[in-house]
Amino acid sequence: MMKNIITLLVWGLIGAIATQTVAVEPESDLAQELEAPPKRPSLLLVEQNQHPSVDISWVVGGERQSYSAMLPYTAPTGGDPLGHNVKAYVTLGGTRIETGAGHPKGAVIRLGITKIEGARAFFSKIDPGTDIEFTIHDVRMNQPVKYHEGTGMMHLKYSLGDLKACALPGTARNQYLLSDPQDTLGGRVIAGLNATPGALDGHEGNGSIIVKVDKDDPELVTMRVRVPYGLLRHLQDPWKSTLPGTFFEPIHLHAEAELIPVDIEPLDREPIVPESNESSKSSDTTEESAQDEIND
Repeated sequence: MMKNIITLLVWGLIGAIATQTVAVEPESDLAQELEAPPKRPSLLLVEQNQHPSVDISWVVGGERQSYSAMLPYTAPTGGDPLGHNVKAYVTLGGTRIETGAGHPKGAVIRLGITKIEGARAFFSKIDPGTDIEFTIHDVRMNQPVKYHEGTGMMHLKYSLGDLKACALPGTARNQYLLSDPQDTLGGRVIAGLNATPGALDGHEGNGSIIVKVDKDDPELVTMRVRVPYGLLRHLQDPWKSTLPGTFFEPIHLHAEAELIPVDIEPLDREPIVPESNESSKSSDTTEESAQDEIND
């Protein structure tokens, strides 16, 4: 009798231990799953269903006038009318990607601005010595990101007719305003000829590009660009004046900045001495030459 009781107690103890083991193992697996980093998309992209809003403003008679719209992501051509003689688009990709100077894990956000009528002023009645401001709000990415420091830039594209009138070659139609004073876009631009490194570095007299990632929502991005109107003058324009109406404006421009996943290391971009000015032929291959004299 006593032996049977002991046997029952032993089997009861074994059963209790087995039950505890089964109960603990799932908790351990759950803890490991909670500690594992979340899976992210392999490609960094925008969330296309959330459209960004765009603001563009300049100063007229001492007062800043603004034009705003919510825009879908589109191809980098044309755009939607925004106000006065300006139409705009928002897209992924830009000069840095097209020249091979982008981060392999990055994505470039681009705001493009094109004249509606090529013969009219881009920024009507703008006050001398003032800035143009461009802002993209609520750009949502498909994973947490950070700004790839020093990648902010602006591409300016000029009419072939305006270049010809000033005895400039068609290869001079592209100009670049860079935020990094050492940036050469992988050796494809030449300072003083078709590029102004540091033009958008935020220092006194220069423009700026500020990219902010929401600290509470690191998938949400805002890009703000400020450009002194005088920086729109072509570097090879024989007339040295930067007053409105005294130099030919670009017919198209776009601002861009590169984003990279939050846990990715930035590129170590060493300055490269370019052998030739290849990019002045046409770095923005997706913005067709049809934009030259027209409203595209």
